[in-house]
Amino acid sequence: GLTPRELEILRLVSEGHSNAQVARTLWVTEQTVKFHLTNIYRKLNLANRTEAARYAYQHGLVESPLVEIA
Repeated sequence: GLTPRELEILRLVSEGHSNAQVARTLWVTEQTVKFHLTNIYRKLNLANRTEAARYAYQHGLVESPLVEIA
């Protein structure tokens, strides 16, 4: 299980935000963001932010940017 903070960081990264943008948004240092990302990758057995974003979309942690047209 991810912590609430890890989920928040995963959501922001999955939306395409850089580490610097995530840090500014959450009022933490970029190093703190990197620390959380490392924990996320380890807990979910992922290699990078692209895999993390894919995981987040596949598991419903973030909404897909693609919108269906009715």
